[in-house]
Amino acid sequence: MNTFGLTRRRRDHRRGQALVEFSLVFPIFLLIFIALFDVGRAVFTYNSLTNAAREGARLAIVNQDETSVIDRAKKQVAMAELNVPNVTIKFYQVSGDGTPDTSNECPSYIAVNCLAVVSFEATYTPITPIVGNLMFKDGVTFTAKSILSVEYTCPDTTLTASDCPKQP
Repeated sequence: MNTFGLTRRRRDHRRGQALVEFSLVFPIFLLIFIALFDVGRAVFTYNSLTNAAREGARLAIVNQDETSVIDRAKKQVAMAELNVPNVTIKFYQVSGDGTPDTSNECPSYIAVNCLAVVSFEATYTPITPIVGNLMFKDGVTFTAKSILSVEYTCPDTTLTASDCPKQP
């Protein structure tokens, strides 16, 4: 009896078994890896949104031109590739505890010490097909808000927004 032939057949059988196991596990591993990539993109997107809201608020506290504030905020989030980001800017009076009094907006002439509230909302869509279609079919809506106190009112009656002497 030839022991060499018997050993060789067992080794070939084990190689085939390893190939089958690898082919069953590899797609699951690949899906988990791409899903982790999606989580990283979601964190990057949320971080971009919070940064955009903060940058918009920094401009709003020295230059109250809404078009300039919205443009600056949208430029900050351009790299995140979001679907139609929505920016809102409101100016509120300060309540007793230092938070914005949402029932009491600042008058048309925004005064120093009003609070500039810049809110940013956008929808993030995952790129992983299974995660995107099963769990987040309509995407995930992220919202970021930044609140800062107005330091300077501009434009006044003689200046346009681009001529405002104070820029962040």
